[in-house]
Amino acid sequence: MSQTELESRLLTLLTQPMRVDDIRRALPEAPKQELKEALDRLLTEGRVMKNKKNRYAVSTHYGCVTGTFLATERAFAFVAPDTDEDGAKPDDLFIPPGANGGAWHGDRVLVKMSERKNGRGRREGAVIRVLQRADRELTGALVQRGNAYFVQPTSKKYPEIAIDRHHLGDAQPGDRVAVSISHYGDEKFLPQGVVEADLGEDGTMEVAIAGILHENGVYDIFPDDVLQAADAMPQEVEPSALDGRLDLRDKLIFTIDGDDAKDFDDAVSLEVLDNGHLLLGVHIADVSHYVTPGAPLDLEAFRRGTSVYYPGHVVPMLPFALSHGICSLNPHVDRLTFSALMEVDKDGRRYKARFAKSVIRSGARMTYNKVNKILAGDKALREEYGFLVETAERMNNLAHAMYKRRIERGALELDIPEAQIIVDETGKPVDIQYRDRGESEKLIEEFMLAANEAVAEYMCKRELPTVYRVHENPDPDKLRVFAAFARPFGYRIDPSKPEDTFQFQTVLRGAKNDPKQRILPTLLLRSLARARYADECIGHYGLKAKFYLHFTSPIRRYPDLVAHRMLQKALTGEEFTAGDEITCKEAASQSTTREQAADECERGIDKLYIAAYMKRFVGEEFDAEVSGVQSFGVFVALENGCEGLIRVELLAGDRYEYDEQRMTMVGRRTGKRFTIGTPIRVKLLAASEVTGQIDFAPADGALPVSNPTDDAPPPAFAPAPGNRAQRRHQKHGGKGRGGRKGKKPPTRKRR
Repeated sequence: MSQTELESRLLTLLTQPMRVDDIRRALPEAPKQELKEALDRLLTEGRVMKNKKNRYAVSTHYGCVTGTFLATERAFAFVAPDTDEDGAKPDDLFIPPGANGGAWHGDRVLVKMSERKNGRGRREGAVIRVLQRADRELTGALVQRGNAYFVQPTSKKYPEIAIDRHHLGDAQPGDRVAVSISHYGDEKFLPQGVVEADLGEDGTMEVAIAGILHENGVYDIFPDDVLQAADAMPQEVEPSALDGRLDLRDKLIFTIDGDDAKDFDDAVSLEVLDNGHLLLGVHIADVSHYVTPGAPLDLEAFRRGTSVYYPGHVVPMLPFALSHGICSLNPHVDRLTFSALMEVDKDGRRYKARFAKSVIRSGARMTYNKVNKILAGDKALREEYGFLVETAERMNNLAHAMYKRRIERGALELDIPEAQIIVDETGKPVDIQYRDRGESEKLIEEFMLAANEAVAEYMCKRELPTVYRVHENPDPDKLRVFAAFARPFGYRIDPSKPEDTFQFQTVLRGAKNDPKQRILPTLLLRSLARARYADECIGHYGLKAKFYLHFTSPIRRYPDLVAHRMLQKALTGEEFTAGDEITCKEAASQSTTREQAADECERGIDKLYIAAYMKRFVGEEFDAEVSGVQSFGVFVALENGCEGLIRVELLAGDRYEYDEQRMTMVGRRTGKRFTIGTPIRVKLLAASEVTGQIDFAPADGALPVSNPTDDAPPPAFAPAPGNRAQRRHQKHGGKGRGGRKGKKPPTRKRR
């Protein structure tokens, strides 16, 4: 009996408490030592518990669950329970002050649930054991008080950490440092730490960026052995590497990328076949030829998981000697590729697909800007690139047909404008613009999606291991919130039918042509689950794709590299092993984690750049729109994408209450409402390029009017009639101030 099978049998058996002897009798085939080790593992993981009578049972039998501890900047916290066996995501548990059991943000914990609920209807719980500490290094400011040294973490979710003077390294008070935790603190001692890196003098944007990168495990410098391996790579394709490859060097193949792109990992081609169909070629840099399993380059790529991008910078997954060199599909030179060749008709329907290791010679390094102008009829460019104009137009027609088919099957096209931070040659932000998606951007997107789906279908139908890109159905509770926001605009969303994506398409179509509805696509996006990597094919909800993975960017994404290796193994008929399945599972988990870390970096650093840009406009007024509501204030977004906070104490003229269910701030006396999408005129108070915090206040007379629409949810805190004393008398049944005094319910801080 395997370890996994034994643990599964135990979890099924222990739905009721049992002694060890009873368990042994129920599982006579399990060796005594293996049974003990399996029970110990389940106890350590918190999936099984033992009571005072030495009876074992699953944790849920004792009213406990495992999950991730989510600290806030206040004394309370939350725990996100692990996903149920049926895939359902339970609601977060509220952890009141004093019940955190010594847990820190991100730790895995075991929680005893209570029947009591907090003021906002969340079930309460108490942490009874920390199962696993989060792998963390924190960053913060080093301060000195007397002869003692402390690190004050940048995030207020963490406590102050004491540092022994022998563990300071070269850091000085006033520096921002990275610190590892040696002791998490208890009733007698403060948390203790060791300074691992001195990031520089605190208070500058450069040091703040370094802190964000370090805290998320993103490091710009490669280990020496990795750099040596990259430098040792040939910078030209060796003749021996061409053996057995499909030679496509005589075909018209070219790349289309951004104006400032340095690495080109995909190229495209399109031919007309004798039967009238089209042969669409998507040719991806064959990184797997140079980065072999277990080599230093591979181990470092696995650790990084993905490249990280922020304004004017990239922290690459692979050294530039590879990503900008031999693996980049530069024009007019031989390059090794992995090609997906798909036979399609003019309506975008795929009939066949084959895959092969190949060699190409890109005919041109095209940019999105140039191809967009060519498709728009630019005479000079059409003359300069006359050899590919007809192919580009045919590609564009095919992309439109493929897009139409994708929408017809129910795919969601959110098309949310994306702000782009423009920096000058010194790296300083000089503008914020919305990035336009032209015809060529959409063309490349459709072709890459087609290749990804074709590879996924090939591997899934043969039940072969690989890394898939999956996207689960959204949580109906989140859809109910979205449905409430969409209702005033005339949309009737059924949250119980998330598989019906056509109802969301109706919203997205309407929002395109109505400025008042432009917040709806963003709200829908917030309602959807987060896409992730997995070793099983469960489909992609947003794309409405039964089969999907990432194949097209192995230079910057590790899952694509694994997909290449597994596909090649399938094509050559090589036997798959249990090790391949483990590789795919580990790569999926690690890549999901690293992708989330990269997103955290990019969001955090973008905030710093936006704040640095906005700092010059302090004191000026802007038109804005409410983009989020929390108990502590209202978030507003400007037309350029800049987002900031109006603190609740600055909402003058009334006492505002937060309605969590409706995500609305309501004036108790006037009924004035702030909800997502509410227009407001604001004044910029402050912007910090060190914290990324941007503060606004309502401009004079800019509070919303108190005339909610008939379809809008009513104010949750509408004042009762009569004066304050009369209302108090009514509330307590004519007993004046008697009765139980209500305690203000705690609220969750900004994400």
